[in-house]
Amino acid sequence: MKSKVAHSLTRVVGAVFIVLSLGAGVAEAQGMKSLRDKMFGSPSSNGRTGSAPKVTHYISEEGASFVLDSSRPTPLLRFDGDAEVWALTPTPGTKGDIIYKNDLGEPMLKATRWGGMVLYSDDRPMGDPAAASGKAEAFRPAMMTPVLLWQSLAKASRRASQAVERLIPFDAQGATPESAALYADAFDVTSNAIVRVAQNSRSGRKLANIREVHFVEGRPPSVRVEKGILVMKLDSSRGAWGGRVSSKRISNVLTASYSIADDRR
Repeated sequence: MKSKVAHSLTRVVGAVFIVLSLGAGVAEAQGMKSLRDKMFGSPSSNGRTGSAPKVTHYISEEGASFVLDSSRPTPLLRFDGDAEVWALTPTPGTKGDIIYKNDLGEPMLKATRWGGMVLYSDDRPMGDPAAASGKAEAFRPAMMTPVLLWQSLAKASRRASQAVERLIPFDAQGATPESAALYADAFDVTSNAIVRVAQNSRSGRKLANIREVHFVEGRPPSVRVEKGILVMKLDSSRGAWGGRVSSKRISNVLTASYSIADDRR
């Protein structure tokens, strides 16, 4: 009789242990899922997370902070403390990732299938993980009156001229009220690129082959040096930021032009 009772107790204890173990396993799985959802967001029906706001502020492991605005067909990125807005091209990557590239075809961001974000830079070519830190405001083009537009042009020309220690006039005869925001932004980005190249030039002749900067309407957006004139082609149909090239692309063209001119001397 005692042996039967002991056997029954053993079976009951075993069943309880199994139930508790299964419960613990389910709880652990739910906890892991909850942790994953908190870190990366819940996956949508197509396997990609959909919880991130359209306009999100991110901070990377190395401390770089930026805003990604995906509220429009062309995603936009701006680093905190920097006025330049980068127009990005999303391209499919491996395992469902999305690679966001700049106008030089270089990856700047990677969005993973589970919602993680990786920032790429010259200092971190292998990537710097970034986490969302909250919502942000969508980018809005500045309101430009004719007076403000020409003040912006004069300011940009003055900065570029001071950088090379001689006059570099900016010319933008094709600007219209509809394209004013694009032109004003292009003035600023172009002058920043000139300043950067001038500061990094090894020769005291600093960009001596550039005499003027012309902003013209055309497609696609581009930059070239032609007979001493830096020609910035702007496409107003692409909006205030997508219609011009990046400062990095301008710097590359200026550096190449400077090197060729310097070698000919």
